[in-house]
Formats: sequence, structure tokens, C-alpha cells
Amino acid sequence: MTNRIIAIVSLIVLISVHIIEFIGFAPCDLCLKQRWAWYFVLIIASIPFIVTINYNKILLLIISIILFCNAIFAGWHAGIEWDLWPGLATCNSSTIFDSNNLVETLKESSVPVCDDASIRIFGISLAGYNFIVSLLTSIFVLITLRKKNGSKETK
Repeated sequence: MTNRIIAIVSLIVLISVHIIEFIGFAPCDLCLKQRWAWYFVLIIASIPFIVTINYNKILLLIISIILFCNAIFAGWHAGIEWDLWPGLATCNSSTIFDSNNLVETLKESSVPVCDDASIRIFGISLAGYNFIVSLLTSIFVLITLRKKNGSKETK
């Protein structure tokens, strides 16, 4: 049951970001990298549906670790968007105009930047929502694992 919930949450996250991208809000480089965790989690959560060997506890622990790391990464990205700390040099929204290399300058300026959220919903950027959902799902998985271990110890 836990794997189904994780797979559904992963699908919802991935479908949502692709719909938002399809509507016209282009993701920055850090946003694209944050999706990797959700793809990995979806694949790992699907393994018990395909393989009959029961490694589910290990897989759930791996999922929890991946999502916790993704929450840290998303929180760092959200902090960059709120100017709480500097981002990578490639995440700058201040493009320097170079008249000697106009084509390259135009290419760089069309790429979405990491320090400016392309969309905010209720004042929270998608990186902020990714932080929240990744952290809550990681905690959910850990609580589920703890309950499963606790129920076997009492029996």
C-alpha cells in the first residue's frame, strides 16, 4: 500500500510540473534536476509490483533518503529564489550584455534563471512546494517503516 501511495504522489508531482511547463512556465536547471529524484522514486516504488523478492523495507528506506536529499536541494533552491543566499554563477538573472558576442548573449538570456521563480502559487515557488512534498513524503515513509518494524516486534 505504501508503494502505491508513493507512486501516486510521484506521478502527481511529475505530471503537475510537466503541465505547468506545457502551459508556458519554463523550468530552470535546478528545477529540472529536482525532478530526477521523483523519477527515481517512481521507479523504485514500482519495483515491488514487478519483482517478487521482498526488499520493500530497503527500497522504502532508499526512497526516504532520496526524498530527504531532494527536500534539502529544493530548500536550497527556494532560498536562492528568496535571495537568502547566493546561487550558482549559472543561476544569475543579471545577464551582462556583450555586443561582441550578441548571439551567445541572447542564448543565455533566453534560459530560465534559478534565482527568479517563474511561478508562485499562494506565494510559494515550485521549489518551495517540492521542499514541502519531498520532506513530508520522506517523513511518511519513515513513519510507515517504523510502524511496520514496531508491529513485527510486538507479535
